[in-house]
Amino acid sequence: MILSIITAICASLFFTEIHNLHHKWGINYKPFNCGSCLAAWLAPIHYFLPELIQNITSTMFIAGFLAPIITKLMWSLWK
Repeated sequence: MILSIITAICASLFFTEIHNLHHKWGINYKPFNCGSCLAAWLAPIHYFLPELIQNITSTMFIAGFLAPIITKLMWSLWK
């Protein structure tokens, strides 16, 4: 259950904050333009998915969310 919550948070921030997909796709209304709203909808959906899909989506969205953060942290430490 914790994995579903973390994945939902990372996926919603990945869509809304990092890539701004709600603007690119023209769906600029809730829950798609709100990080907490999208996470609230994605968590129960992710919880009821089969375990294989949970593992795949968790790996994709957690890595996709953390990669830009770690990249910026590395560049700020090396400058």
